[in-house]
Amino acid sequence: MENSELITKALKYIRSENKNSGITIEDVADHAGFSTDYFNRVFLAHTGFNVMEYVRFSRMKKAAHLLRTTDKDILDIALDSGYEAHESFSRAFKKQYGVSPVEYRKQTEKTEAFYGDFFNDTVGARLTHEFEGFKIADTDEVIDFMLETGALKYGYVAICCRVNGGAAIYNGEDFRDGFIWFTEWDGRFMGDIVCDNYEKIADYLKIFSDDHFDMVIYTTDDDHRIKDTLAGYGVNISGIDRYEERYYTGEPYQITPPDGYTVRMIQYDNYDTVRSFCDKKGCYTHYIPHMKQELYQRDILGNEEHSVFGFAIFYRDEIVGISLGGLQRVHGFVINNCIATTLLDEHKSEELYEYVFKFITNEALEKGALPFDDIQTPFTKENSKSGKFDSSEFGYKTSVFSCHIK
Repeated sequence: MENSELITKALKYIRSENKNSGITIEDVADHAGFSTDYFNRVFLAHTGFNVMEYVRFSRMKKAAHLLRTTDKDILDIALDSGYEAHESFSRAFKKQYGVSPVEYRKQTEKTEAFYGDFFNDTVGARLTHEFEGFKIADTDEVIDFMLETGALKYGYVAICCRVNGGAAIYNGEDFRDGFIWFTEWDGRFMGDIVCDNYEKIADYLKIFSDDHFDMVIYTTDDDHRIKDTLAGYGVNISGIDRYEERYYTGEPYQITPPDGYTVRMIQYDNYDTVRSFCDKKGCYTHYIPHMKQELYQRDILGNEEHSVFGFAIFYRDEIVGISLGGLQRVHGFVINNCIATTLLDEHKSEELYEYVFKFITNEALEKGALPFDDIQTPFTKENSKSGKFDSSEFGYKTSVFSCHIK
């Protein structure tokens, strides 16, 4: 993985220098620790791109992201993407996307932008180059397979495939015998192993065993069975970080709000009120700046399938809390992901936390979504992100554990 680590450094440098119009192959090679003489050949073998081709590709990806997630002027986006003139930027953008920046923005104004649309674009090429015999599976076929095999077991992974990007890779004759969905986060590869055969799982863990990989398996087996079974196939693991995935498949709750409280879906028109609350509370600071664009797409432009799904909690007419999640979709499968509630200290009560949780569960059911709750275990009520209650008390049932193997 030595060259792979250097390629990772090169890619991070290129993305961080998108605004630098004077970047050269020598700059990238020097930063990554390669000699310039053979850097382009190594980079091409790992990524499928020549170095300067990827520099241009990365700039256009950044521009496309800004066009879809901000209302910045085209010239400002050009400058942010390493171009000093509107005209040269527009030519480069049209060459990559087939339309001008203005046309692209118009065509995609109702389309939600996902992380995977702009990042994790070299993962498959790099891993199949590094590990001989591995192939890349078709993403749509992989997602369909997971949903057909067991939506409650692999549905959340299928959602992540769509949202986060990456690639499904496998060895053998058919990906259906077991594959790994790989994404890259801060120079490390996260590998979700989708396979029910422990022998195959053990083979994959032996191959992807160094410090560059975080590997996850999905099972309801306990830690002892996982460790003992893998040990039987020659894989000794030191520990497991376990996350419990729960879904609610029951009927809507019959609920009554605590006196004086109401819960309302966040709309574009009350975004400023919500942002003021978040600024005051110091919560959701990374997400809130992008929420206005998402609400605009949903409420003003009419993208009814947008994933933004947030609620404000009011006492009388004053906002006292928010609960943000998301309606995430892939191939007709929809989940309501993570009901996480934040309240002002003077309004915190278990009764209110529980009411909000049930209210949003009902809202998700009404929209045809499967309510989802992920819990790090061993579970302690003090660690709950939405009060001290356990969602299993309200009919949420465990479907699988995502087990991070150490």
